[in-house]
Amino acid sequence: MSWRRQREAYAQGRALRVVNWHATPRAVEGVLRAELAGLLRDHVPATLEDLDAFHDTGRWPSQAPRVLVALYDGYRDNVEVAVPVCEELGVTAWFFPPTGFLDAAPEDQRAFAAAYDVDLVPEHEGADRIAMTWDELARVGERHVVAAHTARHSTGLDLVTREDVEREVLGPCRAIERAVGRAPAAFAFYSGTPYDPSSVAGRALLEAGVRYAVTATTWERIR
Repeated sequence: MSWRRQREAYAQGRALRVVNWHATPRAVEGVLRAELAGLLRDHVPATLEDLDAFHDTGRWPSQAPRVLVALYDGYRDNVEVAVPVCEELGVTAWFFPPTGFLDAAPEDQRAFAAAYDVDLVPEHEGADRIAMTWDELARVGERHVVAAHTARHSTGLDLVTREDVEREVLGPCRAIERAVGRAPAAFAFYSGTPYDPSSVAGRALLEAGVRYAVTATTWERIR
């Protein structure tokens, strides 16, 4: 489906509502549960199959509008708090971990967060580990969608050299595929860099086999 047809479909009420979360410490568990339960009164959680069907046909598999629940940055508390809430409510969530955060040793994760704009909350103080592990991500991928979010929280404009492409796009996509058994279908740069097929970043997404470029305001099918 072309971008024009996507816009027309959304304008005709075939809407996709996107809700983004980052850290989900225990203190917000009730807020998260209430927000998701409220959304589910009028929406159906969007799966990858739903998005593919929409972009192939211009319609959702059913008449109900979709909500896409995204959890960014690979926090341990996403696994310990958000995943149980989502599964209790029957929500398929989409996870966007920066792979460098998962690679960082627990004692280095605060430094990684400070260097690459991963926000920490008071509940992270004193924690022995802040990021989820690769094994935890693999378990998440059994019931949810795992997408890519660079290695070091990079924007698309940060990609200039071939080394940048390998480090921030191709390497993270391969690492996620090794962990969950399938390549990530969606990719989001830090700060929601718009997709441009003529840019280094845009060409990198195509090379990686990504189907959906995620920006601050759009989910665009690119292949």
